Amino acid sequence: MVPATDDVAGVYATGRVLRVGDSEGRADEFDVRLTVAVARKFKGGLIVRFEGIGDRNAAEVLRGRTLLIPQQDARPLEAGEYFLHDLIGLEVKLPGGEVMGRVTEVYEGGPGYFLSVDDGERERVIPFAGHIVKEVDVEAGWIVIEPIAGLLDI
Repeated sequence: MVPATDDVAGVYATGRVLRVGDSEGRADEFDVRLTVAVARKFKGGLIVRFEGIGDRNAAEVLRGRTLLIPQQDARPLEAGEYFLHDLIGLEVKLPGGEVMGRVTEVYEGGPGYFLSVDDGERERVIPFAGHIVKEVDVEAGWIVIEPIAGLLDI
């Protein structure tokens, strides 16, 4: 498993109860919860054993699913940090204030994250990288990007 958190020790601590979500990170309608028995680092990811899941066959049903914690249980964010799901719905602007559209999804791919930005007519994929994303204000509801040459033509 590759964790999508920078608080691996906290999220996967022994005794932590995690909720099973679907492959898109939405809470599962069946409200399945798992308790971490033990977790250890392994090849850039984690091996996690859950109470009540005794073998690989039992764990196989979890393949492709996400594990979730309530937001109030997450570590407090520091200045300039935000949850990826908080980016969805934010308005994306150019430095001059021109609105490009809204973030409809956040994707993880290879070297980092990407924003899917829809203007109602067209969807663009924007790398969520420091040389492009210049400012994020979740409270105000916007992101300012400075696209590299040709990015908006793709």
